[in-house]
Amino acid sequence: MLTYYFTMKGKTKCPYCGKYVIIEVPDGATGLQTITCPNCGMKIKVNVEEHETPNLPSPIENESPIHPTIRKIKPSSKPMLAGVLLLTVFLLGIVMGGIVLTHENVLSHGSGDYAGKIIDNNGHALKGVIVTIEKENISVTSDDNGEFFFENVSAGKHTIDLKKEGYVNIRAGIFVLPIKSPIKPKFVMKKGEGTENEKGLILRAIDALPVISTTIIIISFLPLIGAIFCFMKKYFFIAVISSIAGIFSIGFFIGSILSIIALVILLLSREEFGDEVKY
Repeated sequence: MLTYYFTMKGKTKCPYCGKYVIIEVPDGATGLQTITCPNCGMKIKVNVEEHETPNLPSPIENESPIHPTIRKIKPSSKPMLAGVLLLTVFLLGIVMGGIVLTHENVLSHGSGDYAGKIIDNNGHALKGVIVTIEKENISVTSDDNGEFFFENVSAGKHTIDLKKEGYVNIRAGIFVLPIKSPIKPKFVMKKGEGTENEKGLILRAIDALPVISTTIIIISFLPLIGAIFCFMKKYFFIAVISSIAGIFSIGFFIGSILSIIALVILLLSREEFGDEVKY
């Protein structure tokens, strides 16, 4: 086996960048030494042997061999690809969060129809219930099937009153969409007196939009962190956690799919992460 010698400086081939570089070790150091590749910045280990003998070649000319237990990992584009996917997930999440945040303003333009059905505690249709939309100052009466219908109502938030003698009145917050709504809410009126306050399903969803938007935006920053670490090829587990979080950022649902693909790619390229050669 060929033995190489050097004291303060030597020459070795980095298993990461493949370049022959000049490295330095402490004077008198022997055995396995951890050094930093001056070309790519990765940490590698070399086997340093020192032997006093005349006629040694110049230290700069000598090459310190990579320790035989070090396995050279061939770089690939997988971490970079995973980083690009996670960066895309971040952008999709930010765009979606912004759209969700401003969606109430968009939905409040124009006009639409609003329909509903009124039943009693036993599920029977209630006829003759007077339904009034306060802001529009219009009223209709429920038919034999307990159904009522408003057309050309301005889109946005409204309050409707449901009144029938012998029943507890209902005062409900609703949201009229500028499109034909596929949802026909049911209102249950109880026998008695007084007034009950309710909030429609669509209005509850609209009121939750700021929270939903903020959550999407916050979660979307995690894939950005993962993308940075993918580009650096460091902190594998943080990159994995970030890609998992990206699944929940939704990003028009495309973001969730891209996050899953990035996660698979990360798992396949695990050995390329880290700042030190593995044994």
